[in-house]
Amino acid sequence: MSRLSTYALCGALALCIAVSVGTKVFAADSVAPVRLDRTKIAGLGLTAVPPDAYADILVAGKLNMRVAPLFTGKELRASIFESTPAKTDHRTRPNDTDEFVLVLSGKLILTEPNGTAHEFLPGDSLVLPVGYTGTWEMQGNYRELAVTMKKGK
Repeated sequence: MSRLSTYALCGALALCIAVSVGTKVFAADSVAPVRLDRTKIAGLGLTAVPPDAYADILVAGKLNMRVAPLFTGKELRASIFESTPAKTDHRTRPNDTDEFVLVLSGKLILTEPNGTAHEFLPGDSLVLPVGYTGTWEMQGNYRELAVTMKKGK
């Protein structure tokens, strides 16, 4: 658990530093900073996800999701995700990457398979490790900044 807390703290610190210095992210193939699009972070100009993309794991609500990539590098990806209230069960579709999440609006409730629930409000951040199999419950107009990293080979 302390390792997870360390990852969350490091991810949150890195994100805060990036935001405070003008939202600069360095691409793997360039030394130039990449500014993250403020309008997409605000929820403007997002692309709708087909409603059946997560039909196999939807357990409550109606998934009206929109997304936008902010940065796609060789290993790192940052994106905005937004959804109407819904709940999904990831027992058959676990996370395939480690994921840092910063909740921007709404409320997120993650419930582990053992029943332990964790609530996250705007401004809260978390790291979800590869293999998470609990539920995601998104309440209100839920929007997050998600940063994922592909595992090295």
